[in-house]
Amino acid sequence: MTVTNDAPEPPATAEDRWQHIEDRLAAIERRIREQSSAAIATIDTCLARLDALRHDLAHQPWPPQSFPTPADPPTIPPKQPARAPTWNSSGPTGHRHAPTAPDAPQHSPAVGHQAAVRVPA
Repeated sequence: MTVTNDAPEPPATAEDRWQHIEDRLAAIERRIREQSSAAIATIDTCLARLDALRHDLAHQPWPPQSFPTPADPPTIPPKQPARAPTWNSSGPTGHRHAPTAPDAPQHSPAVGHQAAVRVPA
């Protein structure tokens, strides 16, 4: 039915149906051609890279004498100066106290220099 009147549309002829099918097939063929062209271009790029790598491996000494530098080398933060050990003036002469890690075993002065042993829980 059309928008302008309530008269029914005439039935489609066989030629109209075949024309519609041919138009759809042509559109599908065009899309396939476009997508396959894009895929072939991508594959050609990958193959060109592989060929360049093969050429480099075939014509350069092995093992490489030097490595190429990256375009933007990573920055390395400056090293922090090491902390000097502190001297305990109240303890025995020449006795040093080095900084300890948070999980390092602690010992009291009464124990002396015996090794502290941690027992797993």
